[in-house]
Amino acid sequence: MKKQRGAIAIEFAALFVVFFAIVYAIIAYSIPLLLILTFKQVSSDAGRAAIKVDPSVAEEQYIQLIGDEINNVVDNKSWLPAEWVTGCTEPKDTSKKWTNVPTTTYAYYAIESLHTGSNRYILQVCLQQKKIIIPSINLLGIQIPKLPEEKIRVQTTIRLEPSIYFSDLDKDK
Repeated sequence: MKKQRGAIAIEFAALFVVFFAIVYAIIAYSIPLLLILTFKQVSSDAGRAAIKVDPSVAEEQYIQLIGDEINNVVDNKSWLPAEWVTGCTEPKDTSKKWTNVPTTTYAYYAIESLHTGSNRYILQVCLQQKKIIIPSINLLGIQIPKLPEEKIRVQTTIRLEPSIYFSDLDKDK
């Protein structure tokens, strides 16, 4: 009987390592997926908040209000801790001249010329992972999780209607 108790402890230790590796892998691979979905939701919500800003105000104030709305959504309406998320560097689309929205680090805008002769804003809200959240462990020669080296980066691009439409309506009154 005494010999059997030691064998059970050794079997438990061996199975615990396998069980721990499986549970850790599930958690470690789920967190990046959760972050991608959360970043996408938060950037979409920030874009929707930017659409709600009244475009009939002065251009500088309009851009500032957009930045304030984006900051409000990212900082206050998501579960993400501030040390997990940061804004992106300049957008990867080089076909447009992007400018940082002055009051936020999460957004850039470009001005697009329309065929009607007026302009409209293209706004890109971009969030990326600030630091590694779950460290990799090396278990029996296997690295868990084995994730790509690049940081998680999610962006939402929206087109804002030009304020000329609103000023044309005011002229008709």
